[in-house]
Formats: sequence, structure tokens, C-alpha cells
Amino acid sequence: MADGPPTEELTAPGRKRGVTPGLILFGLFGLPFMVLSLLVAVTSLSGAFDYLAYVARDATTLDAWAVLSLISGLLSLTAIVGTVHALFRKKGARALLLCCLAWPGMLVIEGSRCDTGPSCQSMGWAALPHQAFAWQVRIRPVTESDEALQLASAALGNAGSTDTPYKARRFASDWIVSSINSDGWLGTHAVAIDSRTAVTRLVPCPAKAMPCGMDRPVPSDGRMPFRKPDLGLAAVFPAALLVCPLDGDKGEPRGLFGDRLPADEPCGQAEQSREMGLQVAPYRMEGCTVLEPGSVPWRPVSPETLKLLQGRPLSLGGFPVRVCELRMSGYIQISAYAFAPSPTKQGRGMTLYEAYIVTKPEHLAEDLLGLATFMDTARIGRGA
Repeated sequence: MADGPPTEELTAPGRKRGVTPGLILFGLFGLPFMVLSLLVAVTSLSGAFDYLAYVARDATTLDAWAVLSLISGLLSLTAIVGTVHALFRKKGARALLLCCLAWPGMLVIEGSRCDTGPSCQSMGWAALPHQAFAWQVRIRPVTESDEALQLASAALGNAGSTDTPYKARRFASDWIVSSINSDGWLGTHAVAIDSRTAVTRLVPCPAKAMPCGMDRPVPSDGRMPFRKPDLGLAAVFPAALLVCPLDGDKGEPRGLFGDRLPADEPCGQAEQSREMGLQVAPYRMEGCTVLEPGSVPWRPVSPETLKLLQGRPLSLGGFPVRVCELRMSGYIQISAYAFAPSPTKQGRGMTLYEAYIVTKPEHLAEDLLGLATFMDTARIGRGA
């Protein structure tokens, strides 16, 4: 009797194996879940890398978010490498378990971030308690005014004050952040911040040297010029005025102005009445029209106003000027504009400078002649 076919032929390579139920389930559910998990892992790893790079480069504190990002990044990296390695080894069950590591970090971070109401409701179960985010370790000193303002805002809020931060000034080892109330006047307290530790304390106003970080006006003697060489400004203010710096934000005027405010009043607190100033004008202009949305209606100076100069010519630091006039709400502003070589721009860069007065109709003649004398003393651009 002939022997049957050898066992090897029954399992020869050319013979197809049957598809098991386990393979079907893996293809229907396991593979899509694995792909989704790997996408989550890649996204989480990218976000963790970006945040940790920010911490290493710019952050001033190490907090719970940095720890969460580190843990999430490590779990995501393990999920990606482990899943790919398990699939290469044809270990489907192990690959499924490893890809699950992508989810805990993402769920905890998103649940703790809780940007909107719906996200809080859907992910709140994964969030860490608020106490977990109450600690932080300072790794760099406070060097930016934005951070000083944030620290001051938190300190005022914790003290139950309704004042808000106004201006941050840095001294040798501390920041002083002034505050204003809801009416825009000097607040009850300022916030002193240790730049090394970021420890805050409330200090009363006004302080001896500088009221809550706000500039104290300097009386003009009518002879010595006030200077801002970095802006290309120098001028002698009338002896009746108290002079303050004008430190605007980017895109705002910067320079010097004199006002008839009380000597013990911080700069910026007096109501606008009679003011004289010299500043860098960041506007774009055509004639007397400021090319900015919502600008006030300037116009060329009127012949009636020019008569008050009694024939005196106007120039600003020896440069020809364009004189403009604004009349609104019971006050008058006269501004004279001139271009001069910039002290900070190389080559032939030019900067627009502005000398001005703000006054009332009954003082216009007197203050206009004062402006003419003030402009004669002024130096702008590289000549300052």
C-alpha cells in the first residue's frame, strides 16, 4: 500500500493558511486604533518638544506644565518606537499595548488646560487638581516688563485691590510697577518685585525717589536743555514748566513734555490743559493729514493763528517745518513737524519730529510765542 503524502507538503510555503477571527478583529479595530494612537503620539511629541524648547530657551520658571510635557513626550516617544518595533517583529498584541502609551499624557494635558466650557465637561475627568499647578521653581530672573506686569497684576488681585498695573520700571535688583484705579489716576499701592526671586510686595504711594515707578517731574530753570540723545532730542523748556519723559509703546510718540502740574504729582497724572513737548512722531502724514485709521481732523494752521506769531518765522532745530492745527473739546493743539537725519539710522535715514503746544483759546497767543522760542532752542536728529 502506498504511503500518504509527507507532512511537509501539507504545510508547504505555497499553501494558504486560513484567516483567523483574531486577524479579522485586528484588521477591523486594532489597525485603525493603532494609526490613530500613533498620530496622537506624533502630535503630543511635537507639542512637548516645542514647550520644552521654550522652557530651555526663554522661560523664567519651571512648573507643572513643563513636567507634564516631559512625561507626555517620553510616553509618546516610547509609543512610537515601541509600536513600530513590535510591528516589525510581528507582535500585534504588544504593538496595541505600546501604542496606548500615547493617550495618558494627551488626556491629562488637554483636560488640565480646559480652554472652554465644552472641553472642561468632556475632558475634566482627566484633569489634575488645581493644587498641582500651584508650584513653580524660578530658573531665570525677571527681565521683561511684560512678566513684571503679570506678577504685579496677580499680587494686586491676591491683595483684594481693584487697581490695575500701569507701568513697570526696573532698578538695580527690583522692579517697581505703578498702579492706576478705574478712573486712570494713581493707585493706592505699587508692586515691588525682586527680580531674582520674583517675590512681590505692595508699597505705598508715593515713594521717596519715584512715586510707584512713575516719573517725577523735573522743574526747568529756563536755561539748561533737557536731552534724549537716543531719540535725537534736546530743548530748553520755559522756566514755568515741569518736564517729564514721554515713553510711549512701540508705534506711539516718545520724547519730552512740560506741563504746569504740581511738583509732587507724578508725571502723567495732571489733566491736559497747557502743555509743551518735543517728540519723535511715528505717524505717516500727507500735509496735515495723519494716514492712520481713526485719526483726529488736523488741518493746516489758520491765518488768524499765524498772525499771533507777530511775524516770527518758525523752524525746528534749523529745519523747515509744516505747521498744523487741531481744535477740539475746548482746547487747541499746534504742532510743527520737521524731518531730520535719524541718530539711529545709518546713511540717509530721516525721522519725523514734532514740537507742539496744547493750550486753551485764552492762552493761545502767549503759548504760541512760547512755542516759537522753544523751537529755536531745540535740536533734533544727529545734532542733538
